[in-house]
Amino acid sequence: MKILHKNSLIETVDAFNEAVFFNYPWQKEAESLVAWMDSRLGKDRAYAGSYAMTESDWNCEFRLFTGERVSTRAARSHIIAEESTRMMNIIKNETGIDSDSRKESEKRLAAQILSYIPGNTVSTGFYCCGKCSISLWRCVAGGGFSNRLNILEPAIALLAGARDGSGDWHRYPFYYTLLILAEMDSRLALAEIQYCSERLRRARQRLSGKSDSLSKRRLTLIDRLLTRDK
Repeated sequence: MKILHKNSLIETVDAFNEAVFFNYPWQKEAESLVAWMDSRLGKDRAYAGSYAMTESDWNCEFRLFTGERVSTRAARSHIIAEESTRMMNIIKNETGIDSDSRKESEKRLAAQILSYIPGNTVSTGFYCCGKCSISLWRCVAGGGFSNRLNILEPAIALLAGARDGSGDWHRYPFYYTLLILAEMDSRLALAEIQYCSERLRRARQRLSGKSDSLSKRRLTLIDRLLTRDK
C-alpha cells in the first residue's frame, strides 16, 4: 500500500497508522517519508511550529484513525502534529532513520504542553480535551518526547475517574481510547479494558459481517482487546 501522499499530511499519517496497525510493510518508504515530513515542519498554521497540514487538509473532513470526527481546527492541527511526531518516532525506532525535524517537533510541542497551566499536564496527563489528550498519549507511547513527559500512568488513571458506568468514558472518544489502551501493557490499562469488556462484546456483534475499512479497524481493535481480557 502507498504511504506517502504529498498533497495530504492527514492521508499520509492515516496510511502509516494503518500499515503499522495491520503490520503491512511500509519500511521501503521510510526515507521518502522522513524527507517529506522535514519539509512540513513549521509551515504556515502548524501547531506550535510542529508539522503542518497541507492546504487541502484544511478543506476536508478530519477523522481520527478510529473514525471519530474532529470538528475544530485547533484540535485538528494539534492531533495531526502529535500523530505525525509519533510516526517519525516509530520510523526512527524501527529503521534507524532520524531527522532534526522530529527532535524539533518534540521540543516545540513539549514547550507548548508544559506551558498549559489549566490542565497541569505533567502530573495528570490531561491536555486541552479528551481527543487531544489521547493523541498526546499515543505520541508518548510511540516513543515520543524522550522521557520529558512521563504521563502514561497518570493518564490511564484519568480514564478510571472518567468512567460513566456504561463502558464508556466521559469526554474521551470510545474507539480512540481503545486504541491507546491496546498500545499499553500495564495493570491500569488492563483494568480499563476489563471495565469496558461488555460494551466491546456488544460492539463486536454490531460490527460483525461489515467489510468497510473503518469497521475492519474497529473490529480488529476489539478482538485484540478481548483477547487480552481473557
